[in-house]
Amino acid sequence: MCKECAKFALSCERRCPKCGNFTLTPNEPECFSCKGKKLHFDSIFSLFIYSGSISKLISEMKYGKVKSIAEILGRYLAENAPLELVEGRTVIFPPMRFRDKFIRTFNQAEIFADRVARKHGLKFDPKLLKKVRKTAHQAGLDYEERTKNLKDAFALRRSVKGESFLIVDDVCTTASTIEEIAKLLKKNGAKSVNGLTLARRTPYFG
Repeated sequence: MCKECAKFALSCERRCPKCGNFTLTPNEPECFSCKGKKLHFDSIFSLFIYSGSISKLISEMKYGKVKSIAEILGRYLAENAPLELVEGRTVIFPPMRFRDKFIRTFNQAEIFADRVARKHGLKFDPKLLKKVRKTAHQAGLDYEERTKNLKDAFALRRSVKGESFLIVDDVCTTASTIEEIAKLLKKNGAKSVNGLTLARRTPYFG
């Protein structure tokens, strides 16, 4: 990791043990954002705060359509994923709308998930999730709006009973995407669901 990127590494001592977000009360079982919510995911881990050089790289990757950046960031995410978070899990990712993937030509979350699965010798199931309805873009939406936007947007292509999953994505903002997928998996009998993302948006950093 270069010195510039290291500035935005999310401190393990300042993570919420549930949602993985930066918190001012790390010794509490839940942060202010988690408290009172019925969450279906077991935990989320993000490597970086979405700021500075990290946010610029991700923006260039997504909106500049630079697949090589996705490959590099995916390898880095795989190499630094906590073993206790990934071991024994089937790796999946949020599917994109067909139009969005056609325009961008790749799904960065799929690349990240593939790299994580390869690095740790895990099962990778790129076809498990399917998007069954059109959703609005998430940018600019708050937690309630994102939750409503994603409600019943995904479906499963096979049984998941008794299986443990790792949902891999590029950025976690409100955790609504991971939560919606985790809810679907748990409803259908999944044993546990963790999330892994490259970066985390947090209100404490611009």
